[in-house]
Amino acid sequence: MFHIPTISAVFISLWCTTQALAAPEIENLANVDETQLSIEDFSNAEAMPLPSVTKEELAKMKSEFRMRNPDIPDQTSNQPQEDVPSLPGTLKKINAPWTDPPYWSAGRLNFINDKGKPRWCTAQFVAENVILTAAHCVFNRDKRVWYSNFVFMRASSEGDSPQKVQLRCISIYKTYYDPMLNYAYDYAFILTTDEDDRPPLMMETGTPASKTVTAIGYPQDPDRGRFMYRVKGSWLKVEGGIATMDNNPLKKGSSGGAWFTGFKAGSLEHDKNRVISLNSHRVENQSQTNGPLFTEDTVQLKKHVDEAKCLN
Repeated sequence: MFHIPTISAVFISLWCTTQALAAPEIENLANVDETQLSIEDFSNAEAMPLPSVTKEELAKMKSEFRMRNPDIPDQTSNQPQEDVPSLPGTLKKINAPWTDPPYWSAGRLNFINDKGKPRWCTAQFVAENVILTAAHCVFNRDKRVWYSNFVFMRASSEGDSPQKVQLRCISIYKTYYDPMLNYAYDYAFILTTDEDDRPPLMMETGTPASKTVTAIGYPQDPDRGRFMYRVKGSWLKVEGGIATMDNNPLKKGSSGGAWFTGFKAGSLEHDKNRVISLNSHRVENQSQTNGPLFTEDTVQLKKHVDEAKCLN
């Protein structure tokens, strides 16, 4: 039976940093543009597409990750079938996300892309002043430029939010786009000007504790990102630093939305609602959704931002 190791156990037993390669290089965006988006910008925003890749491209990404991380094994889920959710892939609207964990720490991340167009993704607090989202929601890897005018609307519902948060700086790993695009590193951490109004979510490295995985997001469909949705699916495998989730229909606008293990709405128990990945991409002509495996490198990038080093 798979289980979630603690960060210390991960570091000691499974994911000791390889001696062959140095830690990934960090890219920072400091002094984020704090220009407020208008109500018109929010209403006219379009959902950030969930990227898709070919099987060949994904195989290259996995190979690159394995070269950098030879001690991180591939794994497949061997949980019993009774652990599979009874209604997999069914979207549930969260009408009042500010009332319950883990919804209250998640929200809609609005920004302006490199073409000057308003877009949105999904993100969530994972520390008092740190937000987690997908790297492709903050950085154009083709042009190698950052997006701008970020505003995080915590627990957004129908355009209203109990807390609108401005950003100070953002960090990603250069291995996300150099020497090639690699969605095994498709995560970004953001330092905010304000603290989470509620207890932030906890992250966990490694594979889920159970086969059931719950994902959240602000999808384009069915109502143009006005509401948060959740879906229960199951994780299938981890290969080359990329986890695969089945029965997850969240697409455009849901990029960056968390994957939870031990999901329990309304619970603040230590072993519940642990964030283990996020909505990242799909493979062309396949229905499964992929997300990056969180490793000790992920922990170190979060620490870098939490200590405000992204301002340097």
